[in-house]
Amino acid sequence: MRKTTILLATALLYACHGGSQFQSGEGIMELASHITVQETPHSYYVKIANPWKKGTLLHTYTFTDSLPSDYKFSRDVNTVHVPLKRVVVMTNSLAHLMVELGVEDCIAGVCEPEYITDTLIRARLADGTIVDCGNSMYPTIEKIMELHPDAIMVSPFEQTGYGQLEKLGIPLLECADYMETSPLARAEWIRFYGRLFGAAACADSLYNKVSSDYNNLKEAASRTVIRPKVMLDTRSGSAWYVAGGGSTIGRMIADANAEYVFADNNDSGSVPLSFETVFERARDADVWLLKNSSSVPLTYSLLESDFKSYATFKPFKERNIWVCNVNEVPYFELSSFHPEMLLGEFISIFHPEMSSGRYFYHPLDE
Repeated sequence: MRKTTILLATALLYACHGGSQFQSGEGIMELASHITVQETPHSYYVKIANPWKKGTLLHTYTFTDSLPSDYKFSRDVNTVHVPLKRVVVMTNSLAHLMVELGVEDCIAGVCEPEYITDTLIRARLADGTIVDCGNSMYPTIEKIMELHPDAIMVSPFEQTGYGQLEKLGIPLLECADYMETSPLARAEWIRFYGRLFGAAACADSLYNKVSSDYNNLKEAASRTVIRPKVMLDTRSGSAWYVAGGGSTIGRMIADANAEYVFADNNDSGSVPLSFETVFERARDADVWLLKNSSSVPLTYSLLESDFKSYATFKPFKERNIWVCNVNEVPYFELSSFHPEMLLGEFISIFHPEMSSGRYFYHPLDE
């Protein structure tokens, strides 16, 4: 039901194009900690903070609609003409957001289309309207050059560059939204992305609805009495990578009025731990949430055959494990900018009396 609500809201947003690209006022971002956007009558001045080195910047940009026709982009100046008309998008969540904002015609190329589930984008990949530009870490430079994009939307990683992409003379826009530690702070980047494509009003409307729905759900969850203990994921090799308590997922579990077993860990990313450390904290958890990407449906028997000690956890014994197969549902495409959908699902799992249906997760089969 929530998916239908989102689609209806998006349909309404399509009607809000038009009007001025620039609005009055300054400092449009309120929650995001890794981006500031200052607005003037003809420009946006944007600073992207370095998530890995506090107090430093990844980039500063000037986005403007008043550049001379013979302007040549320089990374030293980082002035970019907007609205953007043709871009290469290297993250599937942003590509999906562009469809929601009604600016899918601006997508000239994508990377790793095998992970994209959006039907419109897949149809355009099939007919060649959108070009497969290869792996996001090693994109096909020749295809990108042939597209003549206005910009390339990239995801920054610590201590890595962009190789040949940096030599193309094409603006590289660093999309660091995934490093935000608050679900709504990440969602607020919708407002920035909308302004790049002349869809400021649509972006603001979408974000305002996401924010309102999220806060209403959080308020409703706060009135529940029981706070179940929650554990996440499984081992990967010799380590068990757990989300830090300061991550968006860690905070979302708290917003769903549940107790994350690693809530006291302030890391915003994943933390590798030994099985013994996880077992000590999580063996008496009430709920276990897993993500799976296998073509074979995950079951209790398969989980135990993979690692026998999984069967010693309370949620395994009491059959309270929930799984999300990311190959079957657009988890990453939707949850990035629609945290209200995931929060609603968490609330349904943690507090069954408030259940309103589920889209991402289902009970693990025997």
